[in-house]
Amino acid sequence: MGRTVIGEVQRDEESMVDRQKLIPWWEQDVVNNSYVLVIGAGAIGNEVLKNLALIGIGHIFICDMDVISTSNLSRTVLFGKKDVGKYKAEIAAQRVREMSVCPDVEVDYFIGDIMHLLGNGVFRQFDVVIGCLDNYEARTSVNKRCNLLKIPYVDGGIRELGMSVSVFHYPQSSCWACSVSKKQLANEKMIRYSCDEKRKRFVEEKKAPTIQISTAVAGALAVQEAVKILHGMGQTQYGMKYYFEGLTNSFESIRIPRRDNCMYHNSYDKVETTHWTNQAVLGEFLEWVKEQNDGEEFYIDITGEHRFTFTGRCKTCGSTIDFHKPDYLIYAEDYYCSDCIAKKDFQKGLSSSDEIVELRASDERISHMTLEELGIAKGHIVTVRSCSEDSKCRYYELTADLPDVLGSLTVRESLIKNASEQQRMIER
Repeated sequence: MGRTVIGEVQRDEESMVDRQKLIPWWEQDVVNNSYVLVIGAGAIGNEVLKNLALIGIGHIFICDMDVISTSNLSRTVLFGKKDVGKYKAEIAAQRVREMSVCPDVEVDYFIGDIMHLLGNGVFRQFDVVIGCLDNYEARTSVNKRCNLLKIPYVDGGIRELGMSVSVFHYPQSSCWACSVSKKQLANEKMIRYSCDEKRKRFVEEKKAPTIQISTAVAGALAVQEAVKILHGMGQTQYGMKYYFEGLTNSFESIRIPRRDNCMYHNSYDKVETTHWTNQAVLGEFLEWVKEQNDGEEFYIDITGEHRFTFTGRCKTCGSTIDFHKPDYLIYAEDYYCSDCIAKKDFQKGLSSSDEIVELRASDERISHMTLEELGIAKGHIVTVRSCSEDSKCRYYELTADLPDVLGSLTVRESLIKNASEQQRMIER
């Protein structure tokens, strides 16, 4: 088989992307050069990744913390029986590399808690984020990051023969949180947190009844919308939720109105790259920030991210419990001292803690700790706020973490140029 000419139409039957290149507006170079972040490698994630591989997306990063179970196999085209017990993200990345039609494809993965261990600077590398998640808490976290960075977010969901795909791009449109009622968020919080807002160690997840048919439809529609976004097409309608009910073959398009008081409608003014990683010591990092700002003192503001907890009070006896770690690593069950645990005396009192949301170099309790020990993820964008009354902000990315997190994916040079210049200045 080779190149043939029929009339004035030139065809290349040996090209794997021949048919899609016949689409008038399709630009294969755009597809090959695009960076897509996929959060969740389960049922919908498998379909999304399969589609991304077969259209030739050139840079794909997969995030998931779970392992493959036998029950996954009926809905996951990338996994086989021999993969049970292995990490979804790792196996998915392997299969996507094998089936991709992009000659120079880069695929890598992250295994872990994306809400607390994956920094916002990692998200900043991507053109579009596709969420294939099954709980509100993770969706809220991804939505917040996309808003902060003004990245388009495509969200998919499935149930029985039904599926939905939503497309958002704040501030051009509403965001995912605008589509969720306060009652829904409150109900989800009750599942995962105690009455005093401490994380539950064990959460019984309710599995949605579904079938592979609906995941295939959701995955196709999600990638279709991502392709339109990547091509900058005016046909992309942000702030829309598309719902298909397979039982009745009904399709509905719903516009999600923008909620004026949505707490997630925030974005970074300007992100500055740096030579730092999250292994930096707090005191040294803030001293560098001071030098960059003509001697003005700053502190790290972690409001809205997590708190750092020094000590807590036992719910039963009130004795002091030493923590010295980020709040997200502490669970409701940890608010019992060893004596009360030994006695199996679990009274349900309210826990109290010595917590902070401001990381200051002047605080001797933490000035010698690394940013990682204080709960700041690799590649995060650190918010620093002036100690003066004007309280101005700067946003510094821990850029030197990105090669380690992204692995085989090429870090975009336009985003690290400033960091490299800063490092050279320091070495001089």
